[in-house]
Amino acid sequence: MTFNILPQQKGLKTALCQAARHDGGIAATEFALILPFLLLILMGVVELSNAMLAKRKLLNAVQSASNLIGQNTDVTQADLSSIYLAADLTMAPLATTSLALGVASVRFNDITGSPAVDWTDGYNGGNVYLPLDKATGRGEAGASIVIVSGTYTYQPLIKLIIPASFTLNEVAYVRPRKVNYIMKF
Repeated sequence: MTFNILPQQKGLKTALCQAARHDGGIAATEFALILPFLLLILMGVVELSNAMLAKRKLLNAVQSASNLIGQNTDVTQADLSSIYLAADLTMAPLATTSLALGVASVRFNDITGSPAVDWTDGYNGGNVYLPLDKATGRGEAGASIVIVSGTYTYQPLIKLIIPASFTLNEVAYVRPRKVNYIMKF
């Protein structure tokens, strides 16, 4: 009685032909070659989605702050602190340490209609850059406009895809709803 552990080969040429026809490992090899690119694409999609989420949340925070200010007849520092807190909470679940908001109320002269800064305020070092330029053409004589500017520094989750942080900016404009000018006390 004989036991053959390996099947008997008829020759080297036959063994090579059989090995060439065997394709069981080709799919695994192709997957191993493509996997790094697929992972890069997946991480890029995740990073892009997070950046778009941050941009949308910043826009919501700036618009919410401008909307809340526009509903008042006058504001105090306590009112503005509450509004800044609401804008800060709008950014959740993102970290808000890099969120900065600036508010400027611009009044248009009753006769000439030329803009002049009535008051400004800021949160976390934020300000409105060139408020008079932003207000030009956005109001008529005897009216006012409130400009809220926000910046947020986005920190990428995966440094391989986006190696450095970048700053997002948004601006919202609102006219007072109940009065011509919102006074700050």
